[in-house]
Amino acid sequence: MKQLLALVVCAVLLSGLVSCQDANRGVKAGVEGDGEFPEFLVGVWFCEGEDYNWGFRFEADGTISKVEHMLAGKMDMEDGINYMEGPDEGTFALFVMGPCEAKYDPTNRRLSVKVVLERFHMRLPQGDLEGYNEDYFDGPVSENGKFWIVDWRDYSWLEGATPPDANLIEAHPERLIFTKLDIE
Repeated sequence: MKQLLALVVCAVLLSGLVSCQDANRGVKAGVEGDGEFPEFLVGVWFCEGEDYNWGFRFEADGTISKVEHMLAGKMDMEDGINYMEGPDEGTFALFVMGPCEAKYDPTNRRLSVKVVLERFHMRLPQGDLEGYNEDYFDGPVSENGKFWIVDWRDYSWLEGATPPDANLIEAHPERLIFTKLDIE
């Protein structure tokens, strides 16, 4: 009964969060000079790390329709919510995506993406973690259109914790290499 009540409360809270947001979280990519989003960027771009995965699906109009987020997992940007039951009784994880922004500059083949995790709440046996997260990816796409080499900057704010040090994060981005996957 408690689990059902918790689920109902989460659904009510989520409906309030979602109604305050733009229904289309997959924001269309801006292109410098008002050009068209290039065909070679359309598709799935993926980066697999030792401790995380990142992925983006760009549609023909430049919209980011799906994201694989290192914390939230696979997200369809149309609904932008991921709720997972935890392994222990009463544990869960809730993620609510904000809008994604993307810009492409054809003069230097530079693609920039901003991903906002508007809210996360993880109930663990040791207690709750709540906050929000912003990730920035910026770098050139290879001439052959198969690799996107980015500097990644990750900002996470936890309720009750010290804010991230922006100077430190800006000075030390992590280098990631995304590969364009050959999937439909």
